[in-house]
Amino acid sequence: MTRCTEHQVPNRDTPEVVVYGNGGGSEPAGDNPANILDPGDAFVIIPVFSDRVSVSGVGENYGPNGTGSVADNGWPYPGMFQHSAVLRFNNNPGGWVRNPAQATAFQQCTRWNESQPVRLLFGVNDPKRDDNGGMWRFRVQIYKAALPATNAMDRCSRAVPVNKGIGESDEVVNVWGKESGSFPAGPNPGNILSQGNVIRIIPDFQSQIQYDFTGYAPPNGNLLVAPGGWPYPGLFQISGILRFNNNPGGWVGPIAQATAFGGCMAWTDSRPVRLLFGVNDPNIGDNSNSWNDPTGRFAWKFRVLIYKS
Repeated sequence: MTRCTEHQVPNRDTPEVVVYGNGGGSEPAGDNPANILDPGDAFVIIPVFSDRVSVSGVGENYGPNGTGSVADNGWPYPGMFQHSAVLRFNNNPGGWVRNPAQATAFQQCTRWNESQPVRLLFGVNDPKRDDNGGMWRFRVQIYKAALPATNAMDRCSRAVPVNKGIGESDEVVNVWGKESGSFPAGPNPGNILSQGNVIRIIPDFQSQIQYDFTGYAPPNGNLLVAPGGWPYPGLFQISGILRFNNNPGGWVGPIAQATAFGGCMAWTDSRPVRLLFGVNDPNIGDNSNSWNDPTGRFAWKFRVLIYKS
């Protein structure tokens, strides 16, 4: 909580959690997301108030606070604002924890004092969602309470420069639309992240790849969730994804949005890993690549920092 109120670097920083007007959203993303908020953690949810969701075919649209009028019992979430974004805390697999709340009510540091870990499920307070369009975006920051007591986490949290003299890393990784990328670089890179290390990945949201010959996408892609049939369903279309891979053992942990690691994350698995980036696109053949873009102009750029314990 102290780290949160001092605006230190969070342990998880997801810049764009998308809540669709006709469907809702979640953090983490996916069809059945895991719990992400643990007892004692502190969190902040920052809405983009300029975003709008249309709620009818005649141009009626609202920001995440909806109309400001309280809904009655005929609405999905009575007592909440009509046509607003609503947040519910859900334990996987236990069920609902606490009552629904306005999604805009957590812009200040809040401690999760419940005994159960939860995921964040966003809904839309509208009795008829099938004619809705548009989306709201929220930035979600989480400060973990239960972390290894390492100097690495403290240094990352305070944004202290890495010490390359002891083998720490601060490098920019280019991810092209066709070739992807890795850290370390190379055709078969070795492991770089070990148990007790702390990693932070800072995306350059101004960088972009070229896809479908003429389209351009930032690291979060088009913010539309990919359906089945895409390389990484449940993650954003045309976005950068990240997988942790032990060389030579194989994959470690789930696939994730590459933009979800802007905070300081402690690597607790006993297996050391390398970082393998990819592109969530079913046809990378018409994307730009390094050999016709040697300057990296059409490449996503991720700054990777690793602090050793």
